[in-house]
Amino acid sequence: MSTYNNELSAIIIGAGPAGISVAYRLKHELGFHDFTIYEKLDGVGGTWRANTYPGCGCDLQSHLYSFSFNPNPYWSKQLCEQPEILQYIEDTVDKFDLRPHVHSSVECLGATWLGEESKWDVHLKDLKTGISYSRKASVLVSAVGAISFPRDVKFPGMENFKGHMFHTARWDHSVSYKGKRVAVIGNGCSAAQVVPAVAEEAAFVKQYARSGQWFHARPNRDYTVLEKFLFRWFPLWQRALRLKIFLDADEETTTYFPTPKGLRLRAAMEEEARKYINSKVPPKYSKALIPKFPLGCKRRIFDPGYLDSLNLRNVELLPEGIKEITETGIISASGVTDNFDIIVLATGFQVSQFLTPMHIVGTTGVSLHDQWKECRGAQAYLGTHVHNFPNFAIIFGPNTFPANNSALFACETQADYAVKSLFKPLMDHRATVVEVKQAAEDRETNAIHQQLKNTVFAGDCSNWYIGDYGRNAASWPGMARSFWFRTYFPDWSAFNMTGASPWWPFYNAWRVATTTPLYLKLSLVCAIAYLLSGQTVGASSLTAGLHTLRNTILGGFRLV
Repeated sequence: MSTYNNELSAIIIGAGPAGISVAYRLKHELGFHDFTIYEKLDGVGGTWRANTYPGCGCDLQSHLYSFSFNPNPYWSKQLCEQPEILQYIEDTVDKFDLRPHVHSSVECLGATWLGEESKWDVHLKDLKTGISYSRKASVLVSAVGAISFPRDVKFPGMENFKGHMFHTARWDHSVSYKGKRVAVIGNGCSAAQVVPAVAEEAAFVKQYARSGQWFHARPNRDYTVLEKFLFRWFPLWQRALRLKIFLDADEETTTYFPTPKGLRLRAAMEEEARKYINSKVPPKYSKALIPKFPLGCKRRIFDPGYLDSLNLRNVELLPEGIKEITETGIISASGVTDNFDIIVLATGFQVSQFLTPMHIVGTTGVSLHDQWKECRGAQAYLGTHVHNFPNFAIIFGPNTFPANNSALFACETQADYAVKSLFKPLMDHRATVVEVKQAAEDRETNAIHQQLKNTVFAGDCSNWYIGDYGRNAASWPGMARSFWFRTYFPDWSAFNMTGASPWWPFYNAWRVATTTPLYLKLSLVCAIAYLLSGQTVGASSLTAGLHTLRNTILGGFRLV
C-alpha cells in the first residue's frame, strides 16, 4: 500500500506493453502497489500474445522497440519475430515483479463512475468460469492497445464456407496448412508476413488485394557475439544505438509533412520504392502493387520476403476484391472462382474504435462511445484524458500513434504523462478527483486536426487512421519527440481538481524525497551548489542555473 494516500487504488485494463509501462512506473518509480491488472488473454504480452500467425514480427528495430527501463542486450537480430518479443515481455514482467498484479483470462465489460464515492465500479468477467463480478477503484486506466481486436469484415456467403476461416489475430494453430490451398484476403503488414511464411508449406496460396502498397527493403541481420557482448557490458553503446535509431526514424517523419523538405524526401522515397518493387516482382504484378496514393497515406511495409514470394509457382496475386464466399472457396469481383481449404482474413484491426467493446459510463450517465459519437470521433486531451470521465486515463489513446517511430516509446511517454497528471496529484492529496476541462480537450483536439489536414494521412486512400466520421483519430501530427516534449510537464490549468488537502505540499515533498532516484537527487544537489557557488546570484546567472537544473533533470530522457 502507498504511504501517501492509503485509500487510493487503481485498476489497469490490459497487460500488454501499455499496461506494463504504467505498472512499472507505479510500482518502481512511485512506490505505489495497490493496483491490479486485468487481462482478457491467458497471459501478458497484449498484441504479441494475440498475434501468433506464421511470419509475425516487428518492423522496427528491437533495440528501440523495447522498454526504456529494461534494455535487452541479447536481441538475436535487428528485427525480431513474435516469439522472441513475447518472451522479452514475459521476462520484463518477472524481472520487475509485476506478475502478482496480473489477473489473466478476465475481460473488462465496462465501468461506471460512482460520484458519491469518487470511485470507478469496474465490471469484469472471468472467461474461465463465466462468472461476472465488479471491483471498485479510485483510478481506472485503459491500456487495451489498438491491434488486437480484429476488424469486423462481412463478405457475402462467409457463413457457408465449409473449410477453415480465421483472422490473422485469431490464428488456429490446430489447422495445418501443409499441402493445402490457402486464400489470404488483404494486403497490409500482416498479409505481407503471412503469404511468404505459409507459401513454404502450402500447396497453393492466392492473395486477394484491391490496392497496392509502398514496399521498402527490410535489412535484418543477426547480431554478432561481439555486439551482444558490448551491449551487455558497455550499456552506453546500446543506449547510443537506441538513440540513433530513434532520431533516424523521427527524421523520416518529415516525409509525411507538406514542407519543401518533406515533399522532396517523399518523392525520393517513392521512387526508391518503385524501383525496389519492380526489381523484385514479375512484370505482371508491378502495376497492381505500386499504389497511386502518396507514401504514408497507408502504413508502408518493410518487405519481409513477400515480393520474392510472388515469384514462386505456388503463389498468385489477384488485384481484386471479393464478390462472394461459397461453400468451397471464393468468387472474386470479376467472377474468377477458386476453391480453398483455408481462408485467412488479413483485414486489419478496429484501430479507430478505441476501448471496443467496453461500456464506460462517466459523470453524466453517458457512455464514452456515445460521447465520442456526439464529437464525431474519438478524442482525448493529449490522447489520455476525457472530460466527464474523471480519474480515468487512456494509454495509446486518440491521436497518439507515431507516424514513423516506436509504438512502445509512445506507450511509455503516455504512461509517464498519466502518472504525472493523474496519479501524482491523487497520491499527494492535491485532489481526490482529477478531470480534464472540456475546453482544453476541444482546443487540443482542434489543433491536432488542423495540423493533420495537410499531411499525407489525409490522402485519398482507405486506411485505418480514418474513423467512421471521416476524421483521423489515430495519428499524432508531428515527430515522436514532439509528443514527448508536449507531455513532459502537465499543464494544470487544463484540469479541474477537487478534494485537495491543505497539507498536500507536504505530502508532495515527502513523496519526492522518498521516491526520487539517487542520481537525480545528486544532480539536484550539484545544480543547487552551482547556483549558490557565488556570493551574489544575479538574474542572468539564476536563469542559467535553473536551465542547468532543468537540463540535468531531463538527463533521464527516456530515449536513452
